[in-house]
Amino acid sequence: MHFTELAEAGRRAPQRPASELAERDQVLAGIARQCLCDLSASSVGIYLHAETTSTLDATVMAVSPLGVASLESVAVDDDVYASAAAFQSGKTTTRHSIDIQGKHPEVAVSLAVSVSFPSTVSAVPLFCGPRRIGALTAFWPEPFRALPEEDETYLVRTADLLSRRLEALAAQGVSMAPAPLPLVVSAEPREDGTDASSLYAFAPRTAPLVYHLHKLALLLTSTNRTREATTLVLERIVPAFGARAISISLIESDRLRLVGASGCSREYLRSLDGLPLSRRAPETDAIAQRRRLVCPGTSEAMRGRLLQTPQTADTDEGDCTWVVLPLMTSHRVVGVCALGLGATSPDVTAAQAVLTAVSTLLGQTFERTQLYDAQYALAEKLQQALLPRMLPQPPGVLATSRYVPAMGGTDLGGDWYDLISLVDGSVAAVIGDVQGHNTTAAVVMGQLRSAVRAYATEGHDPVTVLSRTNRLLLDLETDLFATCCCVLLDPAGETMRLATAGNPPPSLRTADGHPLQAGVDIGVPLGVQENPDYRATDVPLAPGTLLALYTDGLAGSDDEFAHALGSTAGTVDGQLETLADRIIDTAMGLRSRGDDAALLLLRYEGPRDEARANVRQYAIQRRDLRGVHRTREQLRNWLAAWELSELTETAELLTSEVVTNALVHGDSDVNVHVRRYGTFLRVEVRDSDPRPAEPVTLPRAEDQAEGGRGLLIVSALASAWGNSPSGRGKTVWFELEVSVDDDLAPAHRSPWFDR
Repeated sequence: MHFTELAEAGRRAPQRPASELAERDQVLAGIARQCLCDLSASSVGIYLHAETTSTLDATVMAVSPLGVASLESVAVDDDVYASAAAFQSGKTTTRHSIDIQGKHPEVAVSLAVSVSFPSTVSAVPLFCGPRRIGALTAFWPEPFRALPEEDETYLVRTADLLSRRLEALAAQGVSMAPAPLPLVVSAEPREDGTDASSLYAFAPRTAPLVYHLHKLALLLTSTNRTREATTLVLERIVPAFGARAISISLIESDRLRLVGASGCSREYLRSLDGLPLSRRAPETDAIAQRRRLVCPGTSEAMRGRLLQTPQTADTDEGDCTWVVLPLMTSHRVVGVCALGLGATSPDVTAAQAVLTAVSTLLGQTFERTQLYDAQYALAEKLQQALLPRMLPQPPGVLATSRYVPAMGGTDLGGDWYDLISLVDGSVAAVIGDVQGHNTTAAVVMGQLRSAVRAYATEGHDPVTVLSRTNRLLLDLETDLFATCCCVLLDPAGETMRLATAGNPPPSLRTADGHPLQAGVDIGVPLGVQENPDYRATDVPLAPGTLLALYTDGLAGSDDEFAHALGSTAGTVDGQLETLADRIIDTAMGLRSRGDDAALLLLRYEGPRDEARANVRQYAIQRRDLRGVHRTREQLRNWLAAWELSELTETAELLTSEVVTNALVHGDSDVNVHVRRYGTFLRVEVRDSDPRPAEPVTLPRAEDQAEGGRGLLIVSALASAWGNSPSGRGKTVWFELEVSVDDDLAPAHRSPWFDR
């Protein structure tokens, strides 16, 4: 996360102190508090209808210590919930927690955790004129409580009063949409400092803190990534404490790494990120001493930490007290959290138990997510190492690839693809999938990919390649099977030969987008039989023919993938990179992400010799910044030879920007491909860095997004541009329109090329 993003987060954080409540929330909070006291309930919630999600979401919750487990959101059409039933029927409704477990046994365990004791819930509808907009709901910690007549009358009258107030506010243009998170309040205190509720007269006023902590703990149990956990912590901790600022840092080696912040100045975040543990600071002192530190905002160490915005310009930093919490596990400290508490925040002394719970909860969570992140990064690195670093771009064939890992978990996938330029000018395209999602499957995948590449390089046809690879897999005795599709393209002879072992056959499209039926004979998977009968299929190639090789993780059936390809091929105006992105988005929408998926997309652009006349390539070694100058010289010569000198100035500028970004940020070799088509010039820059290139509109020295202002120039001057993953890295491309005579245009032109 960038410093600017962290600083800007403070402007977006849900900071809602009582003094700044909107009029609607003041009305809701006052009524909820009064109901909590008068009904001796454990909690009272005011739910409003969220039309976009078809749910009733709590906008205000008045809670006691026994009411922290109240549900925040319920489906509007599920009448097992009292709030939903009252909203649907327009009548007072009572439900019991056991009803929910009976109707939804699949969530019984999670409900038992979130609502840890039996309860009774009664709700009455809320109206805005004739329209129902929500429900007023009361919770009691009793399993089968009958709603007394006086309590029902009280709820109905209170709901009627609240409805009239809300209707008046709506007439003034006040929104009736629920807030992203509920405003959580306790009962109004008496003069002696205790809650007014007779049932909990001596309970401490930390119930709202416990409420948010309880919800946060439940959310964090289903989160494995540090970034996601950090987002949840910021969303809950800031409103829970009424905090003006928060920063979260984790220990990496002997330094602190900032992972999230809200309401903090950029200067403070700069000083915190990368701070050595040996350097004195409140955060490092809390870690070293393994205890909570409380520092006034006026102290030298705390000055300048708050983000100054128009809303806080008149606020004195002395009104802020900083609490620095070491994030503890049972045996070590994993990080530190600094909370800037304002004047309306709970008293630190009264909240000691909650602060200790926060320290432990965050420590255990981030220890778990850091371990998962490390495992995921290792699995991802190994997976990427087994895929091609960069796809070749032989004359006559345009290629791109996509790999989508399975969603969730750190298991390695067995999908692979490859594109091999052979010595005779032909091209071998391969895609396959090894059974399983573990290290063994990944290792076998690497062995098969190497074997297929070796057999194809020796000049064997697809049938022989599959037969020999099958023999190898049997000899490895892994008890695994694999699917594989092998295609041999001959751009000179305009033919294609393919064979497949259990893998879906390629989906083919003509230049005008019509499906091409090849009648492929699908053989048995590799590793199943000792002498399988694989058969080859020959298909003639015409310029513009599209081949899509894919694994079964991308679509459930050939028909599903053909539909995904057909529905997108006519919408991308011939852009192969964009087409690959659309195929992935469309096909993955048809499937669950329980399996990884691979896509190898090829387009035949015409006979090799003719295509070679319109394609130029240049390779630059890693970190060779002088290669930028040489690339400009080569580009100038190529454009002159193609009689496109009028494009030289713009093409050189844009190519220089993209190549420089790739060398500086990508930290890999860079390949430049320039293609001349009938009506446009296309420049592609490929590297091995997987990070996407993104233009930024604000200059930031610390910005890590590749491209930055350079890509703004590309976006402004190019007729089209984009960036997409390719092999282990990515391709950044742009196009410039050209105007050439028909007799100078390439001989083979199709709707794929002329746009």
